[in-house]
Amino acid sequence: MRVDLDFFGSLLNVFLESEKAHVDFNDITNAGVETEIDGEISEKLVFHLQLALDNQLIGKRSGFAYNLKDIGIIQSLDGLTSIFAIPLRLTQDGHDFALSLNNKEVMKKLKTEFKDAPFKVVFEGGQKLLQHFMKKKLESIIE
Repeated sequence: MRVDLDFFGSLLNVFLESEKAHVDFNDITNAGVETEIDGEISEKLVFHLQLALDNQLIGKRSGFAYNLKDIGIIQSLDGLTSIFAIPLRLTQDGHDFALSLNNKEVMKKLKTEFKDAPFKVVFEGGQKLLQHFMKKKLESIIE
């Protein structure tokens, strides 16, 4: 599965737009993010959550989260998946990445110029693009 930056952006945006410090699975579902297909947890959601975990973009109230179980997604031996509403938060890296995906100019460049790049390049590229656009904005304000 490939990274879907639009989906990732909408997932992380739930955290940005929340009035709370922590969100849970219900908040993500209520925000309109695809969480289930035919009563089963969405593979797209699982993939992007795992990517967020791999890169320490999300954590739980007590600190970092390292696997799906840490964030309340448990698969039993018979293949059934249970989801528990554990409070989750964006880490600082997660917040920075969410801000870059939330910027229309950055998102456009990432989707066109970085579409086949490794995730690390997309993450770092997004940060540099956001800094570049903010620097240009600052210069226009100062002038």
